[in-house]
Amino acid sequence: MKALTISQPYASLIADGEKWVENRTWPTPYRGLLAIHAGKGTQYLDRKELAAYLNGCVIAVARLVACVHKHAVEVRDPLPCSQLLRAGIDIQAFLDHPHTEGPWCWVLRDVRKLDEPVPCSGKQGLWDWIDAENGDATRLPHKRTD
Repeated sequence: MKALTISQPYASLIADGEKWVENRTWPTPYRGLLAIHAGKGTQYLDRKELAAYLNGCVIAVARLVACVHKHAVEVRDPLPCSQLLRAGIDIQAFLDHPHTEGPWCWVLRDVRKLDEPVPCSGKQGLWDWIDAENGDATRLPHKRTD
């Protein structure tokens, strides 16, 4: 399964179903299951604030259903708009979502918070993750958050 390391508090917002758009400076052609890894970085929180969150572990699994450039959606370019519509995403709801910032918006659906976080080291970019204890991350017990 592919994985993406996301800084806190945003990884937890995704796991809790509050954030369904992840913003990146780069696009990806990948679509499918995506492990949400809570990073240990202090980009948005200092060390004391970070201690209140899970970090250094996979905390959720989501389905990456689209990757669109925000500006292209804003000007109603047919290609990214059709990607959103095929994924069942309302264009205005996408633009109004408080976490739609861009430039590239990775749209997540079917987010499931893991019953137990799985400790592992994160990486930059999109990376392959296999939970050594369970062998296959797609069989991990998890709860639906949407």
